[in-house]
Amino acid sequence: MIISKSDYIKYYQCAKCLWLYKNRKDYIPEDYDEGKAGLMANGAAVEEEAYKLFPDGIRVESRGFKEALNETDHLVKEKTPVIFQPSFWSEDLYSRADIIKYNPGDNTWEIYEVKSATSLKKEYLPDVAFQKIALEAAGLKVSKVFVIYVNKDYVRRGEIEPAEFLVREDVTALAESLKTKTGFAIEDMFKLIKEKEEPRVRIVQQCQDPYPCLFLGYCWRDIPKHSIYNVYFNAETINQLLDRGIVDLMDVPAGVIVKEKYARYHRALKEDRIRVNKNAIRQELDHYRYPLYFLDYETYSPAVPMFDNYRPYQRIIFQYSLHVQEKPGGGLKHYAYLDDKAGDPSLRLAAKLKGEIGEGGSVIAWFKIFEEGCNREMGERYPEYAEFFQSVNGRLLDLMDFFAKGYYVDKNFYGSASLKKVLPVIAPHLSYEELNIREGLAASESWPKITGGFLKTGEREELKSDMLAYCKLDTLAMVEIFRILDKLAGE
Repeated sequence: MIISKSDYIKYYQCAKCLWLYKNRKDYIPEDYDEGKAGLMANGAAVEEEAYKLFPDGIRVESRGFKEALNETDHLVKEKTPVIFQPSFWSEDLYSRADIIKYNPGDNTWEIYEVKSATSLKKEYLPDVAFQKIALEAAGLKVSKVFVIYVNKDYVRRGEIEPAEFLVREDVTALAESLKTKTGFAIEDMFKLIKEKEEPRVRIVQQCQDPYPCLFLGYCWRDIPKHSIYNVYFNAETINQLLDRGIVDLMDVPAGVIVKEKYARYHRALKEDRIRVNKNAIRQELDHYRYPLYFLDYETYSPAVPMFDNYRPYQRIIFQYSLHVQEKPGGGLKHYAYLDDKAGDPSLRLAAKLKGEIGEGGSVIAWFKIFEEGCNREMGERYPEYAEFFQSVNGRLLDLMDFFAKGYYVDKNFYGSASLKKVLPVIAPHLSYEELNIREGLAASESWPKITGGFLKTGEREELKSDMLAYCKLDTLAMVEIFRILDKLAGE
């Protein structure tokens, strides 16, 4: 039996996750890896930059298990100064490191774990503690442990400068402090995996923290639709509710839910009715001025900045959909833009958008902080459009407010005010389910595919069509929800 670093991370999050992974892989959904492409791409891109910090490094090219071990063993015996992606197996422990560096003076090695995050996170420490134990079990003397992560303040000017783009943090003492705890945990893991029955583990907050669990569907199969997990409770409150056998949200006593948006959801559930405040809706609608511009952006946020004047993970705005209604009851005009050319798309996008949004009227978004930020960043990057984007932001209204402020509450929003929760309930005739792209992450990850030259012409055009359809539905959904609210206010 082998325990790997990824096994330990599963155990660190939830013992049941590890047992299921080792004993019931048939419970893993076939599509589990979907949505991870962007994370993997960011991780790989940051690793490539980290390798540049060690110009004399040699990469273990073998992908097979035994071949990688043999190649690593050879490079270690040769005292190779720096090794990328080395693999180690000893005493039933397996670990593949990102980078190890040899110190000839004292015959020791340093471990460098590369992360695409912009800070040192607490969940990285068990990761490196396990690596240190695994490498030492394989016969290496480890003197230092580092985590390399992204400098959030870095701004690209020309070629990426790895020494400025990345931060190296010494976590040797922290990793060493976890050594005993990690050793006992490894012992417990071997016992756990051999158990014939799956462990009974209480669901608290671990299913999404720090990573989404691959057995979520299995473990949540009997959780009620309206459960205590739809409301944000701290771990102490969840445990108190579970101690009383309470999982269904209907059974939560009055006064336990403190946050108002969840209290509204709870009341709507208990009363089994839709709560609509027509006066508040009417007053909010008084701020809207025609023509109405319903605007939605799609963006891509790579860890490694693609263009000058961008920071890590800063949004690249590559697409918008704009529905325009000139007067009450008037027809709709639709404008769309999807940039598929090389280079920074936001300047071309800004020029196109300026010709379609007039100087008067309200600009409407859903969760306007996002569009507001995109506008501000484009105005800062391109001074010639600063006045235009300041004007747009000055007229920007948030359609989400009607739901976030509780003017319209339906139990089937599950306490959320997101468009994906609201639309299926109040305008079910408009559905994302019929589209090939159904959520923002998929739309975002599609952009490098259409600009990267990897797709055949037919595939590229089909993907572009799917991206346009998705973004168009975002603004059409806002139009329809506005129409429904306007009708309610007039009743």
